[in-house]
Amino acid sequence: MFTQQIDEVIALKLKEYQDSKKVFELIDASRDQLQQWMTWVDEVQSPDDVDKVTRRQLLQFVKKEAMHFVVLYNGEVAGDISLKEINWSIKSAEIGYWLGSAYTGKGIMTRAVRSILDYAFDELGLHKVEIWAAEENVKSRRIPERLGFVQEGTRRDDELIGGKYITMVIYGLLEDEWHRETDE
Repeated sequence: MFTQQIDEVIALKLKEYQDSKKVFELIDASRDQLQQWMTWVDEVQSPDDVDKVTRRQLLQFVKKEAMHFVVLYNGEVAGDISLKEINWSIKSAEIGYWLGSAYTGKGIMTRAVRSILDYAFDELGLHKVEIWAAEENVKSRRIPERLGFVQEGTRRDDELIGGKYITMVIYGLLEDEWHRETDE
């Protein structure tokens, strides 16, 4: 299936059914960390649950609504990144991502997001990309901040996770801002 090598250790691979077991194992090993920020974690209790999600994601790919990738680090599944909510009429999309606990703090996701941004702006011709991150998820928020995104606002108490309301911070990046950032 489609694989994009980012550098000597990181690659993105279009998610497929063969990844379900490894993705499930990574989610299960990182469950405590992921449950703080992701509403879907409790629904994933087996590789079959990952298969169901993958089926939905592959249909989104066929309909040109989203692209979902596994992040590979030294050939191992390290996480997930998506270009989703693609709106072709206004040429916008959102990036979502997560990493397994063992892979955080290595700059992996920043490089993966950078690669997705290049693809979104240069290949797909998008005008704007957003990233939404939980206000308290400092590690996740550092990625758009590092890559030149503008904080556009917040959605207060936007998600309910573990009985606690989570405020989401919305970051946006325009195509010309990205090219200005990468040309410097």
